[in-house]
Amino acid sequence: MQFCLASQRIWGDSSTQGSRYVIKHVSSGLKGVSTMDKIKVRKYRDEDEELVKEIFALGISEQVPTSFVHMLKQPLIQVVLMCVFFGLMAVFKSFLLPVLVISMLLVGMRQLVSQSFTKYIDFTLKEDFSRIQESYMEERDSCFWVAESEGRVVALMAYVPSKIYQEFLELKHVSVYRSHRRRGIAKTLCRVAVDFARTKGYQTIVLYTSVVQTDAQKLYEHIGFKKIRQFRRPTLTAKFTNFFLFEYQLKV
Repeated sequence: MQFCLASQRIWGDSSTQGSRYVIKHVSSGLKGVSTMDKIKVRKYRDEDEELVKEIFALGISEQVPTSFVHMLKQPLIQVVLMCVFFGLMAVFKSFLLPVLVISMLLVGMRQLVSQSFTKYIDFTLKEDFSRIQESYMEERDSCFWVAESEGRVVALMAYVPSKIYQEFLELKHVSVYRSHRRRGIAKTLCRVAVDFARTKGYQTIVLYTSVVQTDAQKLYEHIGFKKIRQFRRPTLTAKFTNFFLFEYQLKV
């Protein structure tokens, strides 16, 4: 099995531990770049649990600042803040008080965004990542993969049969350490899922990402995924902040 991605070569071999892929990054002669950087992609093992949880939690936490900025860009939020500011100025004839109140509101809004992501992280770690062997490694047509560099796990990806669509495989939890991004690791993990889907006869791969994950959207679209729809979770916060989720699909 062989995949070719830009300036990289990916080889796959079947072993007693399942398929394994090795990405070899060949240097172009740039100063300070190693001549060969190997990234191994393999199936999850129990000893990976803590690093896998850490990578997932960090990846989700990185969305807090961009989600806060997204919130501030919403017309409704801007109108509310402006009304509060000018209303206080008109009543108290003071510039300092409105500034202090708006500052407190912004801090509160930032905290609200942070708490919502923290709750999601805690829920997923408890309900999903605490049973990786049961949920992914032992279930039919499910698997959890990791990528490692120099013996350390730096990325992860999982797939399961879709609960919404028949004959669809759902791609989940694609996340790469910030220090190892832009090396083709996420793309390779996605192609592992594509190869599995084709082998098992699945028609389509489906995944979900958020409005603030622009880098992920670009990656999926570059691979060939098409944006099918956008929707909001049925929560007051999602509606108030106009926080959309996107569904992407790839025909295999």
